[in-house]
Amino acid sequence: MISTYVGELTTYKDSIITAICQEPEGTFARRVFPMALSIENLHKFWEKASQFRTVFNEDVRGDFKAFCELFISIDGNLPRAHGLFWVIDDFVGLYYMTHLTDHDCQVHYTFFDKRHKGREELTKEMLKYAFRTFGFQRMSVEIPLYASRNTFGFTHAIGFRKEGVKRKCIKYKDSWFDATCFGLLRSEALPDDGS
Repeated sequence: MISTYVGELTTYKDSIITAICQEPEGTFARRVFPMALSIENLHKFWEKASQFRTVFNEDVRGDFKAFCELFISIDGNLPRAHGLFWVIDDFVGLYYMTHLTDHDCQVHYTFFDKRHKGREELTKEMLKYAFRTFGFQRMSVEIPLYASRNTFGFTHAIGFRKEGVKRKCIKYKDSWFDATCFGLLRSEALPDDGS
């Protein structure tokens, strides 16, 4: 099982991924770093995510403690992260993976500047890194039907394939919504890997 104790997660000065992104505003070398789940980083994440009405529900957006409990719990005397976390540059965005098993995980991303275009290659490289590093056989994404068209388009552009629909599984503004389920297999992300 993947170790997710908070004390083992650190933020490094060296990036794990660097990619050139051809974004509408110009060409940028974007870098991805492991993110420590420090109070400072969680607070920055919470503040930036709070500007989006659909990233987290109203209860979480308005309550820092509830937000933290999504990502950290106490296991005995040790804080345990509920996933793996990476920051893009200085909080341009985040990649994180939750519901970790030995073969699968739930993939999440947020670009706080609301820009998807040009970040496809960076994200594909991040997915390849996670497949190689953690040995996943597949990765999963669930997108609620109220999400933007950009979210669906980006998910498809980075290689995920639609696998089905989970009915009435996400509550938002006192209503239940379906979510479209997507999957990406290791052999699709790493075709020359021999797996």
